[in-house]
Amino acid sequence: MSGSRPMQTMAQPSIDFIQPEKQVATRSMTIGLGGGVALEWYDWQVYGFMAAFLSPHFFPSNDPVVSLLGAFAVFGAGFIARPLGAALLGPIADRISHKRVMMIAVTVMALSSFLIAILPAHKDIGTLATAALVILRLMQGLATGAEAGVANAIAIELAPPGEEGRYLGLINGTFIMLGSIGASLVAFLVSAAVAPEVMREWAWRVPFAVGGLLGVLIFFLRQAIPETLIARAMHHDEMSRVQKTTGGVWKALWNVRLSLLAVILVIGSVQLANYTYNVGLPNIANGVFKENSTWVYGILTLMGFCWMVFSPAIGAFADKIKPSRAFILMRLLLIPAFFLTLLYSHQSLLTYAMVMLVGGAMVGCNMALYNFIATTLMPRTVRTTGVALGYAIGVTIFGGTTPYLLVWLQREDMAWMFPIYGSLVALLSVVVYQIAKKRGCIYVGE
Repeated sequence: MSGSRPMQTMAQPSIDFIQPEKQVATRSMTIGLGGGVALEWYDWQVYGFMAAFLSPHFFPSNDPVVSLLGAFAVFGAGFIARPLGAALLGPIADRISHKRVMMIAVTVMALSSFLIAILPAHKDIGTLATAALVILRLMQGLATGAEAGVANAIAIELAPPGEEGRYLGLINGTFIMLGSIGASLVAFLVSAAVAPEVMREWAWRVPFAVGGLLGVLIFFLRQAIPETLIARAMHHDEMSRVQKTTGGVWKALWNVRLSLLAVILVIGSVQLANYTYNVGLPNIANGVFKENSTWVYGILTLMGFCWMVFSPAIGAFADKIKPSRAFILMRLLLIPAFFLTLLYSHQSLLTYAMVMLVGGAMVGCNMALYNFIATTLMPRTVRTTGVALGYAIGVTIFGGTTPYLLVWLQREDMAWMFPIYGSLVALLSVVVYQIAKKRGCIYVGE
């Protein structure tokens, strides 16, 4: 029949499966899973928050904007490694072990953060300092390329039936923001505790060291998480058997390439907005307009706290009205959020606060949903690889380039182009998602 799914025979359980039944997350599982997600975001965001302070140490220049652009170029380089990490580790997770790949990812993230904390500056070892910084950020990119996909694959399998939106809102909204808030809060506390010249000289290293130490705790918390390659598909999924070869994973992913494109845009659009508000605007405030950094980080922390509190409610709202409807509604809110950034064009802490809290609330509504929506677009047999690769490509193309593009356009007096660009990407994500939905590419929640 036209438009209907072909009948598939359910594959019988085999020794490739670790768990015979679906498990629902316990509190310790949730803390371990969410804590690792939080640490990933803490370690990744700390670099963005500290870019204005570390830039003179690794990219010395008489022009602070040039130094900042150098730091943002390395920020973007870390994103380039994310698709490679997804391509290398995603199929391993889908074929062999979700949990093992997740543990590797969180270890590499934390170790890289600690090494950045003790890395000698340009004045000590010259260009080797810059090269080492790039290598460490590439390592973090490889790790996070796999972490996002595997964490979502585990979360969707451990979610209580019928509450996938609420649970992923908790993991990918509340815990993501816990990590981001933790980074901005540590930055706030360090900035408030030391003199400005001390912050510029060495105290910017402290948040990186904290991330490295937290990694040890999260490693042990994640021991409670079970393997989630399960024998029985939880959702209407035509592919129920774990792929035996990497080639099989890529073949299955090619068959759902429209879903992959939708994942790229669903994630890329919201990450464009996320890095505008979490990295671009705060660094413009600190590095270009020379606002009081303690207040800048304080406002950033308040914005993140608001995101964390209402994320589960947004997920529950999606469960109630259908994820597709909630996604479209929230995604359209990004358009005014992008245009609000035009208001912050000169030094004004009050304007900065207004833009961050009002526009940031619109971005936060999308941050609560985007991982859930992306996960619904992938069949479970390639869920880790599909979400990880789509996430990595989307965040690299759109998120990783955002801070650099935002600062560069403002410097060239073309700031008006940025919200147009962001709005077009947001609208494109809605269009492609709708096409994928009409072609039956939604596997959870509809």
